[in-house]
Order: sequence, then C-alpha cells, then structure tokens
Amino acid sequence: MSRNDPDGPVRVGLGGLGTIGASVARLLLDHRRRVEVVGAATQNAADIGRALHEVVGAKRRGPEVVGSIAEMLEQRPDVVILATGSFVSDTLPQIVECARAGANVISPCEELAFPFRRFPTEAAIIEDAARSGRVTVLGTGINPGMIFDALVAAVSGACWDVTSIRGRRVVDTTGFGQNIHRRLGIGYRAEEFEESRRIGRIAGHVGFPESIEMVCERLGVTLDGPVEESLEPLIAKTPAPTRYGAVPPGSTEGFIQRAVGRVGGADFVKLELVLHLRPKEAGFVPSDSFTIEGLHPVHLTLDPGLDPVPATAAQLVNSIPAVLRAEPGLKTVKDLPAPSAWLGDSMLR
Repeated sequence: MSRNDPDGPVRVGLGGLGTIGASVARLLLDHRRRVEVVGAATQNAADIGRALHEVVGAKRRGPEVVGSIAEMLEQRPDVVILATGSFVSDTLPQIVECARAGANVISPCEELAFPFRRFPTEAAIIEDAARSGRVTVLGTGINPGMIFDALVAAVSGACWDVTSIRGRRVVDTTGFGQNIHRRLGIGYRAEEFEESRRIGRIAGHVGFPESIEMVCERLGVTLDGPVEESLEPLIAKTPAPTRYGAVPPGSTEGFIQRAVGRVGGADFVKLELVLHLRPKEAGFVPSDSFTIEGLHPVHLTLDPGLDPVPATAAQLVNSIPAVLRAEPGLKTVKDLPAPSAWLGDSMLR
C-alpha cells in the first residue's frame, strides 16, 4: 500500500521522539512486518545524526535522525506518526506541512481527537490541507481515542437506553518523562501549583472535552454547554521516585482531574482521572473502569488498566491500515474501523 510501490512496504516517518515517539519507533522497528521507517525527526540536538535504533533502544536498524519535519518528509513517507504536542495550535503547522506533502498523519495530539466544536478554524485548515494532499489525518491514542470515548460508545451498543455515563482511570505515571510530568502538573510545590495552572504552565490531562463531545455525538445527544473540568493536586509527604530523581515532599506527586458534560440540565457524563507516581501507596488501584446506567446497565473494568505509553504507541501504529484505506480528510476514531493488532502482511493489502 505504499504510494511509491504498491507491493512494497509502507513507508513511515516519525515526528517527535519523546516518550511516545520512542515507543512507537520500537514497535515499528521490532514488531511490524512490511513497514519501513524511512525517517525520524527530533528537536533534541543530542540525537540528531544518530541512528534511530540507537536513540530509542530498538534492535532493527533505523534511519539517521534528522532535525526537522521538512528533512524527514524528503524521504516521502506514506504515513507520519506525529507525536510533538497535545494542543492543536502547536501541532497545526506540522500537520499541514505533512498533509500538503502527501503524507497521511496519525497523532496522539489530544485536541486533534475531536477538534470540530472547540477548534473549528483549525479543523477547517487541516481538512483543506488533507484534501489538497489527498491524505487522511487522524487524532487518536488511549485517552482520548479509546478508553473514555470509542470503548464507551461501542459498549453502549448493548444498552437499551443510557441515563448516565461514569468513568474512572487510575494511572501510574512513574514511566513518564520529566517534561510530561511538568506539563501535567507533577513536581510543583503546593504554593506554585495554582499559579502555574493559571498561566497555562500546567495543563493536566488534555482531552476530556474531546472524549465527552465524541461520546455525546455518537449517542445523538447535545451538550448543554462546554465541558467543565477541575484539578485537585495530591501532595507528596515523602520523596516520590521518578526516572529522573525524586519529587521532594511538599510537591505534587499526582492529581485528580474531573470532567462533567451536562445534557438537559443533568450530569450525563462524569469522568475522573487519577495520575500519580505511586498510586497504590496513596490508596488508588490502577485500573480503567466505567458504568453506563440505564434499563440494562453495563459495568466494565480493565484491571490493572492499560499501561499508557505502550498502549498509546500500539493504538497509533495499529491505526495505520485503516488510515491508508480511508478517504481524504480530517477523521476521528468514530469514522474509521476500530484498530486491531496487525501481525501479518494481509492487513496492508
């Protein structure tokens, strides 16, 4: 399904080699047949010029890492997995650049998962670029992209009616890097947390509005207004270990984030996310669970829950076959078949 050779391997480019991008690279290099990673771009100066497999710790040899999306696109990838940010405003130029170059785009950018309501201007620009390049652009991941939206909507198909949806996700964030922790809100002194959030340095989890809006659209109901969110910091009493050193006592080692979508004046969708460096010690059990209430309610729990980094990488990579077959344009997970692991050649024919 390569545009360069219909019988050849799919050519994949990587934009961003952070925690998620590196995991995607290892999955592609070591666990997928008929895929050729033809390029990888990073802003980390220390990795530019190095071989990709050395940078990410893969076994199968990869290309030399370059310092810009433009250089990576010179290799003419069929698909670019773009893991460079959570906000549409930040990733928009890169998405447009890839699409206009004729490369399909799959991205874990949370706001890209369902941008039509909150970011209509950006969505229209991406749609135009995708159609101009005759490619597909998809925002997906585990959350949003699966747990609190695609999975919830799919399970609702077994329900007679739906009166409310409740979901909770507890995640051990020890495996995240420092940049992700700081963006989320981990590692701040208690007194600086609220100010950092006010000025936008702390974002918490990005994607609750997109998940709730996607579920409501799938169910055919209209939200009363914007999704409401709150963020409650959790303070470390003893040093909390990370990959880059301990978070000291008196600093945030996690938080509880809540989101509510109201329909007809009632709390129709309520979601809660606990991100924590040592959730079990704090009394939280890592898991993904939700309840759909109604005449025949559904209760579903994934125990111990999906590991967010490898699961997100899998969701991105396993979306490649459906994206290659899709019509041009900006798509969401509700528009494409649910991804599945693809281990043989037939999925790409």
